Amino acid sequence: MTTLARSQSLRQTLHLSIDPAPYSSSPAFNRSPDSTSPSSSSRPSTDSSPTSSIEDTIYSVLCMHDFYSDDPDQLSFRKNEILEVVREESNGWLAALRNRGELVGWIPKAFVKPLTDEMADRLLNVRPELRIYEYDAEQLYNSAPTKKFYDSEPERTPQLDRSRRYIPERRVTDPRRLPPASPSPATPLPSIPTAAARAKGTPIVNKPTPPTPTEQDIVQDPDSLRRLPKLSLVQENLQRERVSSDASMSPDSASKRSDDKIRKLTGSDEALLHYNNVLMQANMPWYLKPRYSNELETDNDGKLLKGTKRALVEKMVSELPFRDPTRAAEETSYRRVFLTTFRTFMSAQELFELLVEQYRMDHPADLTEAEFEDWKETVHSTTQRLVLTIFSMWLEEHRLLEEEPTISRDLTAFLELIKQPHPLAEQAQLIIKTISRLTFTIPTTREPPCTSISPTNRRRKRPVDPRGELLRLDPTDVAEQLSLLESRLYRQITPQECIRYAKIQTGKEVEHLNAFCSTHDKIAAWVTTTILDCKVLARRSDTVDFWIKVAEKCRNLNNFASMSAIINALSSTVVTRLHLTWAHVGRKNTLEALLKHNDPSGGFAGYRNLQLSAEGPCVPFVGMYLSDIVHIKDQYQDEGDRISFAQRQRWYEVAKIMLRSQSKHYPIAENSETVQFIGRATARFPKDWQATFWAKSQVVQHSEIANADIRRGLEAAGF
Repeated sequence: MTTLARSQSLRQTLHLSIDPAPYSSSPAFNRSPDSTSPSSSSRPSTDSSPTSSIEDTIYSVLCMHDFYSDDPDQLSFRKNEILEVVREESNGWLAALRNRGELVGWIPKAFVKPLTDEMADRLLNVRPELRIYEYDAEQLYNSAPTKKFYDSEPERTPQLDRSRRYIPERRVTDPRRLPPASPSPATPLPSIPTAAARAKGTPIVNKPTPPTPTEQDIVQDPDSLRRLPKLSLVQENLQRERVSSDASMSPDSASKRSDDKIRKLTGSDEALLHYNNVLMQANMPWYLKPRYSNELETDNDGKLLKGTKRALVEKMVSELPFRDPTRAAEETSYRRVFLTTFRTFMSAQELFELLVEQYRMDHPADLTEAEFEDWKETVHSTTQRLVLTIFSMWLEEHRLLEEEPTISRDLTAFLELIKQPHPLAEQAQLIIKTISRLTFTIPTTREPPCTSISPTNRRRKRPVDPRGELLRLDPTDVAEQLSLLESRLYRQITPQECIRYAKIQTGKEVEHLNAFCSTHDKIAAWVTTTILDCKVLARRSDTVDFWIKVAEKCRNLNNFASMSAIINALSSTVVTRLHLTWAHVGRKNTLEALLKHNDPSGGFAGYRNLQLSAEGPCVPFVGMYLSDIVHIKDQYQDEGDRISFAQRQRWYEVAKIMLRSQSKHYPIAENSETVQFIGRATARFPKDWQATFWAKSQVVQHSEIANADIRRGLEAAGF
């Protein structure tokens, strides 16, 4: 019994000096052990290491899970912390201390991952919540295989050189796959948290007693015990080594390597930009962060997917304190998309009220005076300035007066309340003047001064025959006047009409879009009528040749809308079945070249490429763009109060491409006689045109067959 008592006494004396240093960021960890606990009361004044000298193996570890213990001799920690190991037990427990800390405690080895010096120093320069992601990225980046952490258990840990730590070779094997440890009977190791526990974010609570040294580690000789260095000396040496190690790592070089690694892993500059923005926002004080950012959903590249109304509005009037040109361009683009598409999920009055609410926002509670001044300068002033900027954009670029004239009165009343000495008073007065200017401006559709783009030595245009014979017109003149007509209609289409088309295909809300699209059908009907109404074969084939010339001229003028209407009519069944007529057409090769652009494969890729490569004035064929808008509606859906901003983004992009040529005018002089002729011809559009054209086509086809039989009979008779 005397020997057992002496052994237990020595075990207590040989314990590491442990203080349950809590993790300061969590209230659950801020617990102090009872001052009367045996562990603290029996701790000797001269602390000593259990075994070897101060130069034991030292390395850093990254905490992969939360761990909490009530035992005062164990060290609680949170996921993403970096600890330094000063002792490793064979039973799976490590003696560790916090970075720049002074207190040592036992931690379970299975809850941490070993780090090299370089990796540990780099992770210290990364935000704590991102360290595990950075560590995982490093494992992917280092494609070369590495050895296990321990190939075999050494008899004695190598000693440290004073100028350089000994770092065991790293392994990538999960600690859970190591051979079973041999814990002391009273020290069961905690299990690694399950996925469910990690998902809930609950800390792991563990209450085993710390592992005690094995029998061979117990020092029986009191003189040998006195020769062991104090644990405080170990901690002082660790502190000196840590300071020298921190000085060797440049934050700039670490940041550059991190950026290069993220770009290599993702292959995306957008992902790198999103990563940097996340870091920037994580570094911001809580009172400077957007209040509703948790109501926004983004993808891995940071692109906005969904959000509530108030969160989307808040994002529109927020900006980061430090922005690069790319970020600033993204914010401007977001505001344009929002102002173009907001009518699909909220009313103008609702948007106005939310913007005013943002302008009059109150400060967060419980701010110090310094924090309040910081919030006022960084958030409040910026938000107020951006609210007025949004009102100005809405007014000048997004048809506030045309679409929501009643809002202008409320806006004026709001702006009149912003008076000197308010720093935004001048900007408010400028917006009021803009409202007045746009309200009393007389709309005009006057075209810029025009001259024909055709060569000056071109032959003089033939006058229109009083009887309205088509073949007496100049094909170039017809193509030019069709381009002028279609261009005027095209420039009246608004982006809002394009987006509304996803849900509404008729009515006043899409009247300009329908007027433009109906002209396409009217031109096609006009072409078909002129061919089928010809009673004479030669005149009918000449009419086909005439329209091929007009289509070719429209192609040269980038008037793809009229070109599409003409070649659609020429390639329709009611015309192509007239084989005898086509036998006398001389420009079939030209038509075949134009028809390649009319191929519907790839979503009319031919027309898309034509428009994107067109220089100067252009009138696009918009059929495939309208199909895109309808398909986008089916592809993306709102979910409850979460608005699918990705859907609005895609609508905006399609409408932008569709209307990209609206600002360019044709420098062509109007020919009033030809314009009137076209107007009269396209006005005679039959309501039941399909049945009418099919009946006429049958009559013409039978006539051609009869004429062919007569011709063959005459040829057989020798005529």
